Amino acid sequence: MSADERTVAVLGGGAGARAAAAELALEGWTVRLWDLPEFIGEMADLTGEHRVELHGEVEGRAELEAVTDDIDEACAGASLILIVTQAAAHRPIAEELARAITYDQRVVVMPGSTGGALEVAEVIRDERGFAPTVAETATLPYAARLHGPHGVKIIHHVRLVKLASLPPAETRSLVRLLKPVFPGLTAAENVLETSLSNGNPVIHPAVMLLNAAWIERVEDGWEFYSEGVTPAVARLIEAVDEERLALGAAMGLELMPEPEMSVEQGYSRVADYLVAYRDGPGFQSLGGPQNLEHRYLTEDVAYGMVTWLQFGQVFGVAMPVMESMVQITAVLLGCSYRPDAARGLKELGLAGLSAEELLAHCCAG
Repeated sequence: MSADERTVAVLGGGAGARAAAAELALEGWTVRLWDLPEFIGEMADLTGEHRVELHGEVEGRAELEAVTDDIDEACAGASLILIVTQAAAHRPIAEELARAITYDQRVVVMPGSTGGALEVAEVIRDERGFAPTVAETATLPYAARLHGPHGVKIIHHVRLVKLASLPPAETRSLVRLLKPVFPGLTAAENVLETSLSNGNPVIHPAVMLLNAAWIERVEDGWEFYSEGVTPAVARLIEAVDEERLALGAAMGLELMPEPEMSVEQGYSRVADYLVAYRDGPGFQSLGGPQNLEHRYLTEDVAYGMVTWLQFGQVFGVAMPVMESMVQITAVLLGCSYRPDAARGLKELGLAGLSAEELLAHCCAG
């Protein structure tokens, strides 16, 4: 490969973005790390000295070519662009990226968090009149936490990370390209499969809602999974998962139940809705949210459940459990997630399509 073919822009400034940038750099890629101008101050230590120190499952010191808030500097000549952020940042980042991207560059949204690739492609298409190849993963390739001003600690490498692209014909080449860096990558059928393989909306909202009083009361910290998942919570997780699986079947997808996926990913050893999350080794010692205004609700409901519900309307799949959880979340947070979704079919470029047209849009090519 030429130098440009191994040049990557990583867009985002959190632990996931820094871990991805560091792992790519250690594998010989030329890496530029970028974040939105309003957040670049949080990377002040990196803008002065372009290094990231990896701890945990990977140890090493990675040198980056640039740390910047200039999107042109980050993307010029890069063959690959990774967007590694929470779902709420996908649209503003895509709006910035649309000014700089060229047709031959490929984008991977890591993770897509239910529809990320569709939304990024739609934003670029609206702005530029074309959409490059845009892919997404169903989850991050690792669990990671910031570790000091230059450090990132990788707690767990995920052993199953589904990836799919728009158009699907590019999926396998992207998996081959990135698998040496992220060995858990595997090809999914299409971006509907990756969007419905996002386990966070299945697990997180159930634990949050049924532990709401505890979250608002606790002062000394708590463990989200080992303390928050009880038999009743597990039954709610299972009910949500059954609705997700029904939606997948209506789309022609064969999805794994969430506990089975957690075993395949290496988070747990037992595919049981209680034991997998309460006792799974990969779910231990991660802490728990200190308030309800947390991405386990603001992302996993507004950008996960709400989007699945809109898909359900198109494919004729009733999801009353998710519907009730969305309404309860809106009450607890004092907001409205319906009918104005943070990421609905309009934002994904799918509004007004029939089930057949939606499948063709996501699966053709």
